[in-house]
Amino acid sequence: MRSGRITIHDVAAIAGVSAGTVSRVINDREGVGEETRQRIRQIIDQHGFTANSAAQKLSTGRSNSIGVVSPMHTSQLAVHPVYPILLGALGDAAADSGYDILLLSIPSLKEISRLTDAVNRRRVDGIVLPAAGPDDPFIKELSNLKFPTVIIGHREKSGRMPWVDSAHDVASFELTNLLLEAGRRRLLMLNGPSDTSAFELRSKGFWSAVEQFNGTVEAEEHSVEFGADVVKDNVSGLLRSYGRALPTGIVAGNDTIGAACLEVARQLDVDVPGRLAVTGFDDFLLSAYTSPPLTTVRMPLRELGSTAAEILFRLIEGRPLRRRHVILPAELVIRSSTPPPRQGP
Repeated sequence: MRSGRITIHDVAAIAGVSAGTVSRVINDREGVGEETRQRIRQIIDQHGFTANSAAQKLSTGRSNSIGVVSPMHTSQLAVHPVYPILLGALGDAAADSGYDILLLSIPSLKEISRLTDAVNRRRVDGIVLPAAGPDDPFIKELSNLKFPTVIIGHREKSGRMPWVDSAHDVASFELTNLLLEAGRRRLLMLNGPSDTSAFELRSKGFWSAVEQFNGTVEAEEHSVEFGADVVKDNVSGLLRSYGRALPTGIVAGNDTIGAACLEVARQLDVDVPGRLAVTGFDDFLLSAYTSPPLTTVRMPLRELGSTAAEILFRLIEGRPLRRRHVILPAELVIRSSTPPPRQGP
């Protein structure tokens, strides 16, 4: 190998370790034994390796970077309760495997050429789509380009791309069943947009739980806007329309909607959970501090990110995939906005 042309993956192959181990030595991070660390440093010195991304790109055709494509502005991503954790998991997994992260914020379809440009110029070796949905233009574009891509949070049905998702439907079923087992027979689901994969699955779980009671449960579902500036007014208008015939349980599509339900119940002087039980979804930070604290579902966000990264690295490096489609379990978090679960048989 010519001096200056060796890559981090070459060093890893010579040393018989992973690229992530080499990356930890280069960046003087913990987690590598002293003997292995010295052997890697000796190989680096011997071959004149330099962690220069431009040189690596010229010699291998790789940038050693992965792109995370979002349809949101960066400022929106930064304050979102889900994506910072996902991005952190992706970034950690990338660093451990010798990759960098490039965030591509493309909020307008007019800018989709930026995605094509990043692919054609090999600025990235693979793409993660953490906010994809049905008929997503990014999926279509990347599929046409046959570029290594992994989707998070959307179960792409054509089989063109691998995806990683959480068990939204199972968790929603369990939430709804929690209320049904507590004797609540007039249920309302206040969901997010029906054209979003996660909310579609949460709706499916709700109705599956209701249907097991063979028509003895009164149930309705409504979609509400859940932006911070409109959700309370939307929820207030809907709940007030019931008058004195309020439902006895609400399954909310996310914690923002659930928190709005608690606030409106307080304004209406409705006891929670005695008169009205309320659940959320996602386990946002606020859900533990509402009054009363909100029963919800904790998403496996870090696991979603790390699993997607592992699949993407295999695609990039031409290694066989263990699984193309992964569904990870979510965790029910029971707090005092719902009656305590029934104990025993």
